[in-house]
Amino acid sequence: MRIPVRIDHTFFALLGVIFFWGCTNLRNEISPGLLGIEPPKLVVTCFLSPQDTTLAVKVTRSSTVVGDSISLLQTSNNVRNASVTLAQGDRSVTLRYDNRPVDSTSVQAYYSISARLFPIIVGQTYILTVVTPDGQRASSTCTIPAAVSPTAITFDSLDDTQNRTQVRRYFVKSQWQDPANQANYYQVIGIFRYTTPTVTKEEKYNSLTFDDDNRGLFTDAGLDGTTFVSGRAFVATSSSSSQQSSFYNQYKTAVVTVNLISINQAYYRFQEAIIRQRRSRNNPFAEPVLIPSNIAGGLGCFAGYNNAILTKSLK
Repeated sequence: MRIPVRIDHTFFALLGVIFFWGCTNLRNEISPGLLGIEPPKLVVTCFLSPQDTTLAVKVTRSSTVVGDSISLLQTSNNVRNASVTLAQGDRSVTLRYDNRPVDSTSVQAYYSISARLFPIIVGQTYILTVVTPDGQRASSTCTIPAAVSPTAITFDSLDDTQNRTQVRRYFVKSQWQDPANQANYYQVIGIFRYTTPTVTKEEKYNSLTFDDDNRGLFTDAGLDGTTFVSGRAFVATSSSSSQQSSFYNQYKTAVVTVNLISINQAYYRFQEAIIRQRRSRNNPFAEPVLIPSNIAGGLGCFAGYNNAILTKSLK
């Protein structure tokens, strides 16, 4: 025998009001002065490479995360009056602040100098020092790694289904040999340059995004001296999966350039943490990701890298 159950909507509505009232009463306004907020720190970002044409250092101050009412008081975090120097051995150079407009909406806002005045040399250790008129000081060191050249670019395809349509996707992979008996770190990036049969002169560009776990970021920990193969970087999609020649029908010219960037440990740890932070950005249950810093007296990253290029013509 079924017993009818009567739901009292008024009861549940009243229960919801009580629950909401109780939750709102758990929120209390706290004076920021009671939280022991630290003063802003210098945030320094600089990446050095022998291929640089300009040496640039970004200097800002950290922002509080305690409520919008405090953050709104900070109109600009750029530090414009610091003394910024780079040194290596008995050489040193002072970088000048430059805030020339890049476009109608942004300015350069870097300390910079031409690399011709202070060439970056493989294997050398550089010292970066930032000092502000109010006494804040930040410093760091980095060593420029040797370049590792990519040895091959492979071009292939796979069949896939997109929006209930069978398509063929074309991709490239990069390969390189890891030097043995030393710690190595890499980042793989690239670009796909092409022209179409309908446009004879205008060359277009697409950045390559690799689909391995760390988006083109690698370490040889546990893989020392082995051959590395990147993830796939898709360059085009064809609606016809019957023959690979359909790719070549889309382009008048098609060229892939892969940049194998040899990076130091500080660069790797900084970029790897950023990747993990972006993955968990919209997940309220994810653990916070702390961005590592190698800046003494401040925050940020001072790192070195070395770029090696391999180009392959696909048509």
